Amino acid sequence: MTRTVAGRPVWLLVLAAIGGTLLVIVAATRWAVPSDEHAYWLAARRIIDGLPLYDPSVTVVTPYAYLYPPPLAQLLVPVALVMPAWLFSLSWTAAMGGALWWLAGRDLFRALACIAFLPVAVEFWFRNVHLFLAVLLILGLRHWAGWFSVGAAIKVSPGLGIAYFALRGRWRDAAVAASVGFVMLLVSVGLAPDQWRGWVEFLAAQDPWAQSSFVGVPLPVRLVVAGLLTVVAARMAGWRGDVLLVVAATVALPSLWFTGLSMLIAAVPLYRARTTALEGRMAVPIN
Repeated sequence: MTRTVAGRPVWLLVLAAIGGTLLVIVAATRWAVPSDEHAYWLAARRIIDGLPLYDPSVTVVTPYAYLYPPPLAQLLVPVALVMPAWLFSLSWTAAMGGALWWLAGRDLFRALACIAFLPVAVEFWFRNVHLFLAVLLILGLRHWAGWFSVGAAIKVSPGLGIAYFALRGRWRDAAVAASVGFVMLLVSVGLAPDQWRGWVEFLAAQDPWAQSSFVGVPLPVRLVVAGLLTVVAARMAGWRGDVLLVVAATVALPSLWFTGLSMLIAAVPLYRARTTALEGRMAVPIN
């Protein structure tokens, strides 16, 4: 039997204490200066100021470089119009905390325990988009397929959810997600075709085999692996296939640094839903 304190497993409290300590360290040593989130505010400001959104000379390690497709920067234009950089960083960090809290089942101790998974702690250090992508993956799997296209408009790899649904024979969900993505693309290109032209030129200037992953595996190889994982995931029953899709989307991230592994935290609500369902079935009396 699992030992508990105040109704909570001891292991959860230990992990929460570790995660809370890591969060305090990160907050004290890093949050006073902007990090990755500042690149998104700057990108929106460049649109506001009539400047080119992309610089073909930047690389994946250039500070505050905006490397994503245009929709995220376009979406943030109204925010950057009224919100100074410091307030944007503060709001972004708070939103990350909210995303993790939601992924942890709206439980503070479980959310802190998730930060004991080091990539999540590192994500709070750099304040990128991966926890938000984890939320979009769960929403796409459990609620509305169109959320996959929203994630794909940010970092492309959540678009694997469309192929996943198609391979599972969930044609309606795949069609919904693809249609949402197509409409988003039309609107975004219609708003600023020059920004999309700049993004294509930026991609053309990049070496696809250049190092963009902490594991030393170039993107083309990771895309093949992610595709194979998606095929396997579609053949697996229930929650296991969903979890493997999360792994595939993580592997396919255009730049897979250590912080990108925080996307794997999406497996937590998927596993918890499975265990909750099992407990519910066990609680039903057998006549």
